Parts: sequence; C-alpha cells; structure tokens
Amino acid sequence: MPRTSDTRPVLGRPDATAALVEEVVDGDPEKLQAATAAVLRHWESAEWPAGLLAVSLFTGTDDTSLLVYSQWSARAGHGDDLPAAFDALRPDWRALGYTPGEPRVFELYRRVQPAVLPDPLPPVGCYPAAFFSMNDGQTARAWVDGLLGTEEETIGEDRAYPGAIAANFHVSADDSGIFLLSEWASEAEALVHIKAEIEPLLEYMGQAEAGPGRRYTFHATAATAG
Repeated sequence: MPRTSDTRPVLGRPDATAALVEEVVDGDPEKLQAATAAVLRHWESAEWPAGLLAVSLFTGTDDTSLLVYSQWSARAGHGDDLPAAFDALRPDWRALGYTPGEPRVFELYRRVQPAVLPDPLPPVGCYPAAFFSMNDGQTARAWVDGLLGTEEETIGEDRAYPGAIAANFHVSADDSGIFLLSEWASEAEALVHIKAEIEPLLEYMGQAEAGPGRRYTFHATAATAG
C-alpha cells in the first residue's frame, strides 16, 4: 500500500524513466484544503499500478490549480499507455471543484543547475511549471538546447541566479511538447527570474504566447513503502 509524506520528490532520480503529468485548473480556493485531502485519501486507497515509483501533488500559488507529477520506472510495462495505468489514481476532479487536465507522458531530457549551490541546500519553496507545444521531438530537443544555449551566451554557464536550484526540461513521449518544472527557494526569487530572464527568452524563442506558466508549492508525495 502507498503511504503519503511531506518528503519532496527527487525530480532527477535516475530510476525514473517517465513522468506522467496532469495540470487541473479553475478550482475554488475555498475548497482547496478539502480537495487536496481528498486526493491523498484516494491515492492511499486506490490500487497502486506496477512500475509507479511516486506521485506528487502540488498546489498553485493562486489557490486555483493543482499539478500531479508521477514518476515511473522502466519496469512499468505499460508502454505508451501510462495514462490508462494511472487512471485508478485519478480522483473525480469535477466533484472536487476542478477542471480535469489531460495526463501526458514525458521523459526528462535535461536537468540544469547553478554551478555553485548553497550548502546546505534550502528546501524548494516554489515550482514554476510551463507547457510548450512543439512540432516534433527533434524540434523540441533543439528548442531546449537553443534556449539553454542562448541563456549561457547572455548570462553565463554558472547560472548564478539567487534562489535557483534546478530546471527540469521534459519532452513528451509523442514529441508534441515540452514540460518545464523548475525548483526555486522562493516564489519571490522565481518571479524576479521569470520577469527578467525567462519572458524575454520565450519571446526570442517564439513562445511568448505560451507564457511562463503557473507557479506551485509542494503539498505531498505518495510512494510505496521501502
């Protein structure tokens, strides 16, 4: 049986070969606490799919959105049908006051961090998340490489942004998009970076209309014992 905890997920864990991501929006802030509690109860009681390592719940800093990020191992054996395998763990989002998202399968493509991290490393206080549409996998990977290359040319390879911990670039299994989940010490520091660096880069890379996405805080993780 899975157990829930307040231990933050390791987004770059080497045994995770796929990530299934769902963003649900348009929630009622007054029902947020009840909704998150219901999700965790559902996870603890539902049948745990083979190969699922952990599933994490994040709450939007605007109190209207939720992000579900699940990590899977190669032994999952579900092929491209991870959404169907995960379906038993999906709650009735509409009953909880949210508009359901579309679960999508991603693979972590690149994880970048500042050259020097603080010691001890602060807990992640904010997770900016954004989705970008792409024509194909080659374009998606080239876009990520180009974005990071442009950043290094203009800012430097050290990425010495105050509060920055990591940026995790994922490419979808169907090669149709990119999911970026970043890790920051605080939302305030993340916002400074988004306004000063990310928004101009997105405009330069032709993704200004997509916007920088939503910002989340970690709520809980469910994982099997052991």
